[in-house]
Amino acid sequence: MNNLPDRTDEDPKAFDPAIQSEKIAFAPGELVSCDACSRQNPPNRTHCLYCGKELEFRAEDLDDRKPVARALESWEAGFNVVFRSALSNCDVSAANVLLSENSELAAIVRSGIPMPIARVESLKLAEILADKLKGVGIDCIVVGDADLDVERPPVRLSKVAIAGGHFEFTDFNTHSTARIAFSDLTLIVTGQLNRTRTDLIEKRKRKGPELLDETASFADETLLDLYTTNDIRGYRIFPSGFDFSCLGDKMSLLARENMDRLITYLSDSAPSVIVVTNYAAARRYLAPFWEIETRSDAQGIKRIGFGKLGFGKTESTSNLQQFTKYSRLQRHLL
Repeated sequence: MNNLPDRTDEDPKAFDPAIQSEKIAFAPGELVSCDACSRQNPPNRTHCLYCGKELEFRAEDLDDRKPVARALESWEAGFNVVFRSALSNCDVSAANVLLSENSELAAIVRSGIPMPIARVESLKLAEILADKLKGVGIDCIVVGDADLDVERPPVRLSKVAIAGGHFEFTDFNTHSTARIAFSDLTLIVTGQLNRTRTDLIEKRKRKGPELLDETASFADETLLDLYTTNDIRGYRIFPSGFDFSCLGDKMSLLARENMDRLITYLSDSAPSVIVVTNYAAARRYLAPFWEIETRSDAQGIKRIGFGKLGFGKTESTSNLQQFTKYSRLQRHLL
């Protein structure tokens, strides 16, 4: 009656067909030992299941491994595989397999805009991914989060002027002036800063918080990042607090128009400057790798009207850090 094959402890490939329709376990000889903790791992992993250290593997083994094991948190240091260009006959389907089905890859390739298409934990894995993608017609480079250095923002400017055949950039905070030769201004990156803020007052109950009051606000403004030949940090111009008197009689009452005219003012004197204006088009594809900043801050007990008390909370979002990463990436691509 029992026609099932005999199982022996000596046969590691044996399995019980009463439980499994096919063998899904890896044989002992296929397991990979972690150099850090000495534990055995499945051969399709890039990092140790137990301690998280990178496992030793070769480029040819990547086909059997999951290249993007998990989405990195925004605070984790990672390495970005950045799309640069693609051949007309590139194999997007094969690239999607490598990137764990990046659903936006085809649209990114069509746009032709350099941007990250993967963010992984190790430099080795990022370089292998870039090499594999090149094999299917998609040219990529690897840029580490440390190279983007978002913790050191660009120097904010309060004024720009032309004097004696060079630019004079005035620091917003220290009021010091930096002299920049016309030929040294190499890149201008434009973007839109979007900030939202919601103030909530809630009453705490057993069945959950009850919303007593809510106030929402948002702010949008144009940004300009300027980069010179030997400076990766760059300079930043906000329309608020900036002196547009350098525009002379071309100065407008609208900040947006002044920012556009300031780009022309700078470009006319800088013969080799490149102006990048595609952040808005790229932004929708950046979120999976460079998230929008979100914060939630408790405000303590708040009073509403007569005799009503609640707990205040402020929720806010900003894309400033995301834009800084995108801006610095353009500088690295020069």
